[in-house]
Amino acid sequence: MGQVRLIVEGMTASGKTTTVDLVSRRLGLSVMPEEFRDPYDLLRRFHHDRTWALPMQLQFLVTRFAQYLCASEEDRYVLDRSVFGDRIYAGLYHRLGYFTDRQFQTYLDLYHSLLGNLCPPRLILVLKCPLETVLERIRRRGREDELAAGEDYWRALHQAYEGFLPHLKDEKPAIPTLVLDTGSVNLVGDREAIDAFLADLRERLG
Repeated sequence: MGQVRLIVEGMTASGKTTTVDLVSRRLGLSVMPEEFRDPYDLLRRFHHDRTWALPMQLQFLVTRFAQYLCASEEDRYVLDRSVFGDRIYAGLYHRLGYFTDRQFQTYLDLYHSLLGNLCPPRLILVLKCPLETVLERIRRRGREDELAAGEDYWRALHQAYEGFLPHLKDEKPAIPTLVLDTGSVNLVGDREAIDAFLADLRERLG
């Protein structure tokens, strides 16, 4: 098994797609985008009935695990989100009451069992973005499912992502991370900022 070169993690509308596209072009990496295998329409069911939270999240966890295994076969991939970030959503749904304590423990047992079979990535790039910027981007792009989730959900998810870095440091072994503030760094039109970011990323990736 090889090692995944880079994972880009961040909440919805934090700039993951823009960052992944930039990194793949400039560093010559192949993109393995986030994939949803949802044959039972669990995401739609969840939006209408929160009791579908556990089967939906278990499905996504297994899908992301399989995707990570595929990416780890060659040391040339950048992933848009991964199995490591999946726990953020499970923890959020537990706090919101969508999971019972026993259901959350079932999820964690599977999560830790799967991660025990993975080689950690070389680096996880964590995108941080101010909540108001995230909300404005969600409103501006106007996707029906995102708008239907409601502002309270996005506020709760934004808060949940605040615990992601400490979680990665607690993994055994700890996973190397790099933080990028996509609210203040323009990766579209600011060439100087782009070059500085890529230089830092190259150094961290070796």
